[in-house]
Amino acid sequence: MTEKRLRGVVREIGLEREEGRFHSFRVRIGVVLKGERPMDYEEGELLVKRLRRELLGKEVEVEPLIYRCPLCGRDFNSELGLKRHMRRSHREAKL
Repeated sequence: MTEKRLRGVVREIGLEREEGRFHSFRVRIGVVLKGERPMDYEEGELLVKRLRRELLGKEVEVEPLIYRCPLCGRDFNSELGLKRHMRRSHREAKL
């Protein structure tokens, strides 16, 4: 069985103080997931149960997406940032 890929939009990134430790923090990331098509409530509940079983308490590795300018090599953390850079810095260049 092939697993469907889920895509999402990061909606929140924040710091949480570790309980009882003044100088110790955790990073919290909130993601809103989108499927290939809209899902009904029961499908959403099944997905939440599956994600809880597969992710809660597990170590994960988060790799940021990098959008690299093909002309100068500068890195951006969003496609919008790269597009803005291309408009401002490389107006004359033709891709």
